[in-house]
Amino acid sequence: MNSERIQAFSRALIFLGLVLVSTVMASGIASILGSLVFGESVDIGLGGELPTSVSAWWQLHFQNLISQAVGFGGAVWMARMIWNRALPVGLVVTPGSVAPLSLLLVFLFTLASGPIVGASYELNVALIPEGGAFESMFKPMEDMLEALTSFMVTAGGARSVVVILSVAALPAIFEELAFRGVLQPLLIKATGKAWVGIAIASVLFSAIHFQFYGFLPRVLLGLLFGWLAYRSGSILPGIVAHFFNNAAAAITLWFTGSMTEDLFAIDSWSVLLSAVLTAGLVLAYDRALKRRENLHF
Repeated sequence: MNSERIQAFSRALIFLGLVLVSTVMASGIASILGSLVFGESVDIGLGGELPTSVSAWWQLHFQNLISQAVGFGGAVWMARMIWNRALPVGLVVTPGSVAPLSLLLVFLFTLASGPIVGASYELNVALIPEGGAFESMFKPMEDMLEALTSFMVTAGGARSVVVILSVAALPAIFEELAFRGVLQPLLIKATGKAWVGIAIASVLFSAIHFQFYGFLPRVLLGLLFGWLAYRSGSILPGIVAHFFNNAAAAITLWFTGSMTEDLFAIDSWSVLLSAVLTAGLVLAYDRALKRRENLHF
């Protein structure tokens, strides 16, 4: 391993440390500011009562803003300062990344991949044995987080706009900056192989959420977002796809009452059709980018 790859690997480890430190800091800052702004802090623990008031709803979204901006955004900012603004990568807006056709294809294949992602969730659940140690360890936390997320996403009227901004726009921006703008380029350079770097970044992206019943779906989504960033040379398409995916999850809850349920039944044929459509749309996106690249050559 040459010096550049060793440096990239060490920077990737340092950045992961920055993410962990800034995430802990964000939690503390969110709690303190929540107390100051709302008069009390909403603290959720296993076995405790979940909040139900409108004030708690606003405070949770406020805390989510702090968590995203300070947790992931803070880590990105520190990395940018430490390494002389060399990171994050992909801040440039390439011609192909903002072309209407390209953005339409991003929306379509994010939508088309829904049944595959849903099937991976069902597989993920099946891989955790019922009544086993893993279920007793992870299920209470998963149930609490799902109930808390459902409470945060449930809203009507003008508050539905807050939901989309909080659960879709904020994660799309700050998580893509961190994982596809900083971590993925470092891992690609460290491993010397794009697909390996994208895969490792996707696994870490999923792991940092600490929701193990949704581990496989987030890995698949991370691969999608990572490929978009790598292929286009910009994190913008991944941000768009990330936003569409999270917004779709919120809308799914509004219609079904759960973010883990699907608007349509998932069977082998729907998954097969999803795979064919997704592959075709990914190829169409790749060709659209090549056409743009040739025009600007």
